[in-house]
Amino acid sequence: MTALAQQTAALVRSLQAGLRGVVITTDEEARALVLLEDAGRALGWPVHTWSAAAGCDGDARRRSLAELLATLRGGPDDALWVLFDAGAALDAVTARALREAAQRTSGVAVVLVEPEHAAAVHARLPELTRIHLEPPDEDELVARLDEVAGLLEHGGWPGARAQLQPRRRALARAALGLPAATFERLLAEAVLAHGLSTDAWLEYVAAHKPDAVAHAGLLEHTQARPRSAVGGLETLLQWLQRRRATFEQEAAAWGVTPSRGCLLVGVQGCGKSLAARVCAHELGLPLLRLEPGRLFGGTVGESEANLRRALAQVERTAPVVLWIDELDKGFAGVDGADSDAGTSARVLGGLLTWLQERSRPVFVVATANRVELLPAELLRRGRFDEIFFVDLPGPDERVAIVRVHLLGGPESARPGGDALAEFDAIARAAEGHSGAELEAAVAEARLSAFVQRRRVQPSDLQQAIAATIPLSVLRAEEIGALRRWAAGRARRA
Repeated sequence: MTALAQQTAALVRSLQAGLRGVVITTDEEARALVLLEDAGRALGWPVHTWSAAAGCDGDARRRSLAELLATLRGGPDDALWVLFDAGAALDAVTARALREAAQRTSGVAVVLVEPEHAAAVHARLPELTRIHLEPPDEDELVARLDEVAGLLEHGGWPGARAQLQPRRRALARAALGLPAATFERLLAEAVLAHGLSTDAWLEYVAAHKPDAVAHAGLLEHTQARPRSAVGGLETLLQWLQRRRATFEQEAAAWGVTPSRGCLLVGVQGCGKSLAARVCAHELGLPLLRLEPGRLFGGTVGESEANLRRALAQVERTAPVVLWIDELDKGFAGVDGADSDAGTSARVLGGLLTWLQERSRPVFVVATANRVELLPAELLRRGRFDEIFFVDLPGPDERVAIVRVHLLGGPESARPGGDALAEFDAIARAAEGHSGAELEAAVAEARLSAFVQRRRVQPSDLQQAIAATIPLSVLRAEEIGALRRWAAGRARRA
């Protein structure tokens, strides 16, 4: 039995027992209506619909919510009335009418179908039972794939069933968390682009799933970067190689659980953000970025609701890498909870609970510059598997960083092969320069070469580095304190 069928059966039992007021939260109105029509058939009740635009049962005669509720008031016959976006039409009178309707134990049952973010509706209608409609589970997606295969065969794609049969479960697992309509649209696009190549369908769905899930603006689908884009960080890269196996399908049979993630703390400009992108590439997973500042809203409860929505979207995309960027800035005010009425503390508490108790395969990589701003409970084992310290690059790492940026441009801008040794020597001598400062120096050297329409030369880089006052000089005390904190508390990346 699919999860949708289970929710239908549970609703039928509740309605038989006298439930007459329900709020269903979902962004999939069509699936909610299917659930309610199935419930109506099981009960032998008629199912009617209302929306401010379509009227009653789609008759296009506009009727206010107040008028409809006045008509239904005290109706003796059992029936289901499905109200779409009624929360937008709530005033004191309609809210009271809905509460009174929910207090009955017979007659008309009123079901509000509301978007997932409509938290304010629940607070105004405490008598209505809340049901969250989960996205399709694997069995429901497999059933939909069977329907799609039948439609393809009737539409001029012979052999679609045979082609799809061995890949149904893999496709369904890849699409877990997607709304049904989005899944079907991606499948249609994959068929148009790749014909009956089910392997290509699988790649297409996996590649486009993060964009489909991150549509609400709280999350950003970000491109992963290969290990060749980063200079150094060998300890982190080796650690990630081992963790990749924890996301394989066979891992569970060995009692191995998916890796929970890592916290990257260290000197500003030394590659923490780039390392987060490399994590996703090394694990072979899509990457979603969460900037904590986006969670905070202006109304009471909005910030906490945003966190719940964002984390729900992340879990729907799993397996996935979640990059929480600049964690220290997002929760810098948590100790001064009075300044924001405790919002930061509540959001942090929700995040900590999720980090500890999440069961879906989500690898969390968080970055922070100022570790003293992080609450101690965030650093406790169980939230992250490991804490890595990203320090200023050493001589060999500086060489690797400079080479990445020197050799990564077009052929015409690259230095001659015989000059590389001189560039390496300059990089080794650039003590105290961060990766970001070395990247900027290479960019400046390349500009000097472009102005004279020639290849970049070692002297260009030497001059650019000499003109830079590194952060290690400007903020020497802060970096020293950070290094002292990391000693014995974190592994060097």
